[in-house]
Amino acid sequence: MNKKSLVQVIAVSLSLLPALAQAHPGHGTGASLFAGAMHPLLGVDHLLALVATGLLAWRMQGWARLGVVMAFPMLMVVGAIAGLAGLHFAFTEVMILASISVLAVLALRPLRRLPATTVAITGLFAVFHGHAHGLEAGDGVAGPSFVAGMALASTLVIVGVLILAQSIENAAPARRHVR
Repeated sequence: MNKKSLVQVIAVSLSLLPALAQAHPGHGTGASLFAGAMHPLLGVDHLLALVATGLLAWRMQGWARLGVVMAFPMLMVVGAIAGLAGLHFAFTEVMILASISVLAVLALRPLRRLPATTVAITGLFAVFHGHAHGLEAGDGVAGPSFVAGMALASTLVIVGVLILAQSIENAAPARRHVR
């Protein structure tokens, strides 16, 4: 995927921002692994952040690539546990909205000279995404299965986007790619 294509994907994604206020309907509650897995997939804001994180991981190199892939689901779990425990963070929704834009911009222009900063930013946003999921889960949710499903689905989306982007890059005709 070249820069122009990535910019187009980001532009379309950002055009969905007005719908984000309605991004969370239909999650439902449940105590299952499946309910947890569906939770991040049914919210447009969360799904956009996962896609941007996968693209960011694809643009990073070395340990930072793995760091981005691991930071999001791991720190999302921390946030989810806080949400399930009933802790309230200030500005959760604002941080979720900011994460979409910031992660998309980082995917376009990764901070390769500051890999630890890039991983830390990714992880910070993940805490807020997890927190929102934990708060939205509701009472009666079996925390461990719900959180495991949420982390598994999020990891699969991030890794899937990374693999897809790498496959597209590898399949492209031989020419100078700007990464």
